[in-house]
Amino acid sequence: MGTPQFAVPALQLLSDNGYKPVLCVTQPDKPQGRKQRMTAPVLKQKAQELGIAVMQPENINSMESIEQIRGMVPDLIVTAAYGGYIGRELRKIAIAGAINIHPSLLPVYRGATPVNASLWAGDKITGVTIFKLVAKMDAGPVLSQSSYKIQEDDNYNILLAKLAEQGASDLLKLIVKIESGNVVETVQAKEKVSYCHKLMKEDLQINWANEAEHIYNQVRALAEKPGATTKFRNKPIKIISAKLTKQKTEAVAGSVIEIIKNQGIVVAAGNEQILITRLQPAGKKIMTGYDYNLGARIVIGEKFGEADGNE
Repeated sequence: MGTPQFAVPALQLLSDNGYKPVLCVTQPDKPQGRKQRMTAPVLKQKAQELGIAVMQPENINSMESIEQIRGMVPDLIVTAAYGGYIGRELRKIAIAGAINIHPSLLPVYRGATPVNASLWAGDKITGVTIFKLVAKMDAGPVLSQSSYKIQEDDNYNILLAKLAEQGASDLLKLIVKIESGNVVETVQAKEKVSYCHKLMKEDLQINWANEAEHIYNQVRALAEKPGATTKFRNKPIKIISAKLTKQKTEAVAGSVIEIIKNQGIVVAAGNEQILITRLQPAGKKIMTGYDYNLGARIVIGEKFGEADGNE
């Protein structure tokens, strides 16, 4: 059970290693893009490519859905970013229960945005947890956990893809343990529990008065999509990547301090300068900060953000 790209590596690896699922459950097709064309979830596309039956119920917990899944007599239900609540009846169907692949070291970052939250917090270590589904969100006993050292060039898209691959590998190892009866369940430590919230529109807005490191982490946590957003010359623009310079500044927050050839645009944050290396103007492709300047011809002192320097 899954919907976005995060679930695809697990499906592929299971299929390649003798554990081809009998069924993929995913969300219904939805309209996407400017033309609002009905688009199938990427997991459905992969399942069809692999010749796996697909089910797209409006309500996964309806009696009709439950009976259809029960009729397939599953050994194990695996969920990965499915996007819906798996009720008690469903969790009880499979012989080995229902498990979930979650991209954080639970019990930290329970919730919908663990990868964003970890990058935004400036964490050095993250990882993948596979746990048994229970009624409470992300609270079930841990069956498998592996860590990952966050790299300097990791952003949300890159890190999510890496953790999806890691989770798929961990799942395969766990299934072998389930078959041999060697699984150890570890109860999550209540005192270490933390939560991450769904991203709101205001989370995407850069406040240039914030410290440079905060902005740097925000950019990484939101790149490449949905993207940390600001304005330049009253038009929206996404900042896709940036670098910390460690150079102090007393310039007005958001103001352009320097253009560095083949590197990017140096902007004043609340305490230090920050180098914008890649950005995306509205309706255009991602480009380097320096290439953007070649067309925009930025004047030193111009400002990113609203008139007062804040978003």
